[in-house]
Amino acid sequence: MKIKKLILISVFVCVALIVSLLESYVPIPIPNVRLGLSNVIVINAILLFRFRDTFFVVFLKSLLLVIILGNPVSFLYNFFAGFISLSVMYFFYRYFSKIFSIIGISVLGSIFHVLVQILISALLLDTFSVFNFLSILEILAVFTGIIVGIISNYLYKILRSNYVK
Repeated sequence: MKIKKLILISVFVCVALIVSLLESYVPIPIPNVRLGLSNVIVINAILLFRFRDTFFVVFLKSLLLVIILGNPVSFLYNFFAGFISLSVMYFFYRYFSKIFSIIGISVLGSIFHVLVQILISALLLDTFSVFNFLSILEILAVFTGIIVGIISNYLYKILRSNYVK
């Protein structure tokens, strides 16, 4: 791996981690709902790197969050939801980017992120009642996916024109 690429991936991990930590301080009126702004970094990693490199960003962000926040259960939510979301977004970017814009890909990632978190909650809590929240959370996921997609699109244009050739 070239040094410039390694440094850029390291910066992506750091920024995703910082954004994720700061996002926990953003007041949202619905409990346990976050905007997912660190996915801006993940989407840009998808656009700039291979799957393996982007996976590394998602994995390290999840692992470092656990180390910093001291909540090992959050690793299950962050990593598995992040991995499935990454896989879906990467697949659609790679094979359907002529059909789906960055915003559309972000929305798909957001929807799958919520779905996996609900599935993990159902498994950990041994109840299907958490699926009662799925419809409202998926609607919110569409809106947050649009916001993340718009920001990702803007950041990608800046990165491509100034920093990444």
